[in-house]
Amino acid sequence: YLVAATVQAIVAQRLVRVICETCSEDFQPPADVVTEAAAGQPDLPKPRFRRGRGCAACAGTGYRGRTGLYELMRMSEEVRARVVTGAPLADIRALAQAQGMAPLRAAGWAQACAGATTLEEVLRVTQDEALG
Repeated sequence: YLVAATVQAIVAQRLVRVICETCSEDFQPPADVVTEAAAGQPDLPKPRFRRGRGCAACAGTGYRGRTGLYELMRMSEEVRARVVTGAPLADIRALAQAQGMAPLRAAGWAQACAGATTLEEVLRVTQDEALG
């Protein structure tokens, strides 16, 4: 109870690899990957999906560097009550999203649409969201 009463917000974070700028190229991911990553995401005008071909600058990986994806859940009274009563995580998450929390995958979707990382990378680091 004490933790739930004093916590104001919870931050979740994941690091994703950034596409190498030296070998970056336009890319259309497979439809099933786009469908999985886009589930529940806002429509963005004309996403700019990219990938790295691999070069000397990125040691052939197509990625160079990392950036963060963040999720901030504010502890509203409703969320706090569900935590205290031991509600399932899926219920707490659904309530937080209804109150405006953007999940990690949404942050990743925005990064992928901007061409900073790949959808595959976003799915890799946010796979636990699919589990509930």
